[in-house]
Amino acid sequence: MQNIDWEKANKIFQKDRESTLRLLEKEVNRYPYLREILLILAAGTVISAALLIPGLGRVLSPSVWEGTGYRKYRLRQTLQRLKKQKIVEVVETQEGPVVRITKNGFTKALKYKLDEMQIKKQKRWDKKWRIVIFDIPEEKKKTRDEFRKRLRQLGFFPLQESVFVHAFPCFDEMEFLRQLYGVDISVTYILAQKIESQENIEAFFNV
Repeated sequence: MQNIDWEKANKIFQKDRESTLRLLEKEVNRYPYLREILLILAAGTVISAALLIPGLGRVLSPSVWEGTGYRKYRLRQTLQRLKKQKIVEVVETQEGPVVRITKNGFTKALKYKLDEMQIKKQKRWDKKWRIVIFDIPEEKKKTRDEFRKRLRQLGFFPLQESVFVHAFPCFDEMEFLRQLYGVDISVTYILAQKIESQENIEAFFNV
């Protein structure tokens, strides 16, 4: 996962940040789950280091976190554990020291996102096929096998060993997979009007 475009991948989590915070605002004094913290941090949110290291003072307002209903001492315990695991780090900013997610933590958040990802079925099919063709080299066989497995999990139809088809829009999901596995130049996304002998594919997607 060394070839991830981190700036582009960061945008994936913006919706997660808002939906997660809305959910947490309804709850009071509960334990902060690792997944929630990582998803919010991956969206670009930072936490005042004062939450992690008592005595620093309030150098940056943690208002985002104050509204979550987390118990502060529980959040501090979780952040301290994540720091030991190099999932978060303390960095200096103009406003003072803050806790920020590391690339290791970002990769973990991406895996959470990947496990939850689904391709939304259209109410009315637009009669177009999304074809994914990949030519991932043999030296990346493990990545190739994982990429193929993820396509199957997302409901793609295997037209050939390295050619998969989906009936519904999935460019964003495919871009996510390409970034996650670092296979940008090895994967091509095609939008097609017709596939020869497509009856089996239509039956697969029930369109």
